[in-house]
Amino acid sequence: MRNVCGWVAVLLAWSSVSWSAESRPIQPTGEDVMEISLSDTYKRLKAPETGRLAVQLTSGEGFTYPLYFFIPSITRDGKYLIYHRAADGEVQLHRLNFATGQSQQLTHAQRPDTQWRPWCVDSGRGVLDHRSVLNVARNLVIYFDRNDVHAVDVETLEDELLFVIPEGREAYGQNGTTPDGKWLVYIHTPRGSIWGEPCQGAAVVAYNFDTKEQRTLCHIDSAIFHVTAYDNEHFIVTHPADHSGMLLTDLHSGKIELLRDGDPGVRGHLIHCHATSRGISYEVPEVQLSGLYDPFTRRRFEFSFPESFQYIHTGRDPEGRLWFYENSSGWDKFDVHDIHALVSLDRQAGDRWLRLTGTWPTYGGGQKAHFHPQLTPDRKWILMTGGDTTTETNHIFLLDVSDLKDSEGISTELLSATGANDLVR
Repeated sequence: MRNVCGWVAVLLAWSSVSWSAESRPIQPTGEDVMEISLSDTYKRLKAPETGRLAVQLTSGEGFTYPLYFFIPSITRDGKYLIYHRAADGEVQLHRLNFATGQSQQLTHAQRPDTQWRPWCVDSGRGVLDHRSVLNVARNLVIYFDRNDVHAVDVETLEDELLFVIPEGREAYGQNGTTPDGKWLVYIHTPRGSIWGEPCQGAAVVAYNFDTKEQRTLCHIDSAIFHVTAYDNEHFIVTHPADHSGMLLTDLHSGKIELLRDGDPGVRGHLIHCHATSRGISYEVPEVQLSGLYDPFTRRRFEFSFPESFQYIHTGRDPEGRLWFYENSSGWDKFDVHDIHALVSLDRQAGDRWLRLTGTWPTYGGGQKAHFHPQLTPDRKWILMTGGDTTTETNHIFLLDVSDLKDSEGISTELLSATGANDLVR
């Protein structure tokens, strides 16, 4: 079978692909449960309307934000946060020591054009915006400077050139590493490609840190913007320009398969999705529902959002136990901008939700204006980007959720090939 395929060809060629029944989801990030120790120097404040404790980790001119929220930004030992700082026409990566409050610049990249088109605003020169990766298992940060791909050791700051992307191509999407730390999986496209415009031969490629092997997993005729490790061998890809949704590829088969699409009774196309130890969590804003999905058995459980929800980002919990969401007026509109947690789903008594923040203003546009909420490994905080009214820019906060229990009413026992157990309107 051909390895180069557009979205229609993907559906026709790979609809019969079946994955090994022995392949099961594992903890997808390599993160350990290490409690974060916070310096007393951080500013403590109350979240808008709810009064919930928030701790401001970064401040100053410009914008700061973690790595993209599909992947971890906190080191395995809980010591450091890896984040971007975009200021004065430059975007570079930094590490923040939680316990001391001290930051250290990690990168000195000089690529003139770093913008993630069409999804974010321009930040000037530096690292390719939103495309860096923390290899939790090896304590390395991978970043892209022009076509050079580097790894910097978080502790020692030693910087190593890993490889060079071929001339005429460039890193396009948000990337990831496997939980065991052996593979970097990244996306490159013909130079100048933009999602939504014609593109032939976007590639999902795996790089082995030990052997230096480069392995092309698949080609797709569209610029694609996320590849996330589901386990040490399988990867979630989202999504071709003419089809919002998720696909699955792996290290060995050379194949790529549509997920959820074509399953009995599904409605709408998902936008954001996270690999968890229970399956894939996701939301489908156009029909106001969320769900859990097993990519190997194609079984799902879906449930409806409150009718007041508008545009949604599903929060990231690598264990799939706490379900929480960023809610905004639109993809780039923030008249309403708050966070909600699911307390419980109950067919008889009704669903229970908890509003964690009121509308928290953010500034600027694109990805930098989104909360992109993610649970810290110690499960006590939500790491998020929020607005700072003193500078009218966005910075990084921790929101206290130490009082929250696991969301009730979602389990792998409810997964069904037909959606028989779904709780949808």
